[in-house]
Amino acid sequence: APTCKNDKLAVVGASRGESVDIVCEIESDPPATSYRWKFNNSGETLDVPAENSELDYGSLFCWAANAVGHQANPCVFQVVAAGKPFPVKNCTFSNQTSSSVEVFCLPGFDGGLPQHFLLELYSSNSAVPRSNMTSEGEPYFLLDNLEPDVTFRIVVFAVNSKGRSHGVVLEEVTFRDAEKRTGKRIYFSDLATVEKVMP
Repeated sequence: APTCKNDKLAVVGASRGESVDIVCEIESDPPATSYRWKFNNSGETLDVPAENSELDYGSLFCWAANAVGHQANPCVFQVVAAGKPFPVKNCTFSNQTSSSVEVFCLPGFDGGLPQHFLLELYSSNSAVPRSNMTSEGEPYFLLDNLEPDVTFRIVVFAVNSKGRSHGVVLEEVTFRDAEKRTGKRIYFSDLATVEKVMP
């Protein structure tokens, strides 16, 4: 009898009014001949047609059948309200050297879906990123091998399957060569900690 190809609960994010395609992926030998769907929303369970449903958020279940028999355990999809994530906030720099720095931000609301984080590094006079990096767990990045006396712009985004947040821009980040420092150990320009949100 058929079984689910993936036995984990699948989270499907949808904005209100958005249509989403949900595929019931099963393993079956011989091939499945029919499918059955049910939807559970706040305790109400309804049979739904496979080709179309305009129901709201909740749990969606599917079962398949083949010549051997009916699938015992359904494939489960959790349909949740979702959108793009919110921007990160309170970005700070730490462990600065003449060629490296750690960037740490606080995550915003994830939009209802798993999120990861993206950092883009620009030279101040360029619209094309010099490099980019991603972080899966939290908005933490280590930038290294940076040239001294070059002014950088850092933009940090949160990203989920619906898209990416507005970018938080950290302006005018400059590293000073150790041989040229005077007074302060290592410093950024005065605008180093200015954040703005970019569309």
